[in-house]
Amino acid sequence: MAKFKTPIKFRGVKEKKVFNKDEEFEMTIKRAEEVQSNIKKNYGVEVEFERLDAPEDDKDKKDNKKEEEAK
Repeated sequence: MAKFKTPIKFRGVKEKKVFNKDEEFEMTIKRAEEVQSNIKKNYGVEVEFERLDAPEDDKDKKDNKKEEEAK
């Protein structure tokens, strides 16, 4: 399970719960991606949950990838 923070209020159907804006919650990465995809598909809203517990190595890799793509 990973920790996320949501920028919008949404209802998790499988979780049977309403997630409020700026609420921290735990969810699998796969489920979080599924929820974000469903929100975009059903409502046309691009949502990206903030990952709160991402390992430092992952953050460094993302930063390095962005730098290389910019070159």
